[in-house]
Formats: sequence, structure tokens, C-alpha cells
Amino acid sequence: MAISSLLFDLDGTLLDTEPGILGCLRHTIQAAGFPLPPEQKLREQIGPPLELAFQNLLGANGPIWEAVEIYRQCYEQQGQFQAQPYPGIRSALQTLSSRYLLLVATSKRKQFADAMLEHFALAPYFKAIYGVLPDNLSEPKASLIGRILHDHTLRPEHTAMVGDRVFDRVGAEANGVHFIGALWGYGNPEELAGGVLCSHPSELAALVTGLPMK
Repeated sequence: MAISSLLFDLDGTLLDTEPGILGCLRHTIQAAGFPLPPEQKLREQIGPPLELAFQNLLGANGPIWEAVEIYRQCYEQQGQFQAQPYPGIRSALQTLSSRYLLLVATSKRKQFADAMLEHFALAPYFKAIYGVLPDNLSEPKASLIGRILHDHTLRPEHTAMVGDRVFDRVGAEANGVHFIGALWGYGNPEELAGGVLCSHPSELAALVTGLPMK
């Protein structure tokens, strides 16, 4: 049987969220009394769970959880809507939603994912939107994908994950799910190696059709 369900990451896959994320990272680092790192190091933190991102930026002994809370307040107040859908993603979702069950699997807090996808009118294409919840804000992507598979009784061999970072690939592999690397996002071909690479959302439909059986 061919692919029947597609899981989508949000940051770097559905929405270009860089302006809001980088702005709140800068605000948080300065509020914590740390010097700003180079821009590329900041950009590398788009995608990982926030705890890991601030470990990378402030060090393992830094004020990680205080920084996470400052960031979330900033993001809720001003950062979340400083974004835009990637060119071609809306058209791709229109096509794909007529053929497959679509769900969102993001390490972003669920309340932000819900609000943002509603704001940008992408929510109607998805059966459900999954993000991290207040009682488990450090949930790994593998666990998140596992929750989706369980809740919707999805067979991994008939499911594909579309994402732009290594966390998406590793999460897909841990669950036996196909992986499609979104090259238009924040990752690079090296960290997405092992999956099928996609250069533009317009190519997704053809790539999904051509995925080999596991």
C-alpha cells in the first residue's frame, strides 16, 4: 500500500518563522545578561527544542529554564505572527490534502502552532495539529511522532514526515516513518541525508507518490 498520511514540521517547513524567533532569541539572551552570539549560531537554533537551543546559546550551566520562560513570553506577545507561509506551500497543501491525511508535528508549543496556522489560514488542511504540551515541553520529536501514530492508528510504513532539520529525520527514523527533507527550510542537505530531499513545495506530491515501500 502507498503512503496515506503526511506529517509536517512547522518552523522551516510550513512557515518561515525566522524573524520572530531570532528577535525573541536576541531579547532573551540580552535579558539574561549574556552577549549576543554570531547571527549564524542564532539561526542554528531554529528547530531544536527550546531547552536544547538555550543550552547551545548559554551553556549547560546557564539559566536555561528562566531563558525558556522569557522567550515564550516574548514569542506570545510579539514573535509568533512575524512569519509567512513559504512560497508554494499553500498550493502544495491543497493538492496533498485531497489525497492524504495531513497532520502537523512540531516542537513548538501547541498553543502557538494552533494560533499561527489559524492566522495564516493553513489550519483547515490538517486533520490535527500536534505540538509540545505544558506538562512535557521538552518532548523529543520522536515521542511526538509516536503520539500521532498512536492517536490516529497510523502505520509507519504508510506515513511520511516532512521536515527541515535533523530532529525531524531522527524522529521519523525512530518510528519507522519515511522522511522527506525540506531544503527550503533552515537545515542543510548533510543533516537531512538518509531521506528523500525536496527542493520546493511544488515537488512534494510527486515525491510522495514515488516513495519506496518499507
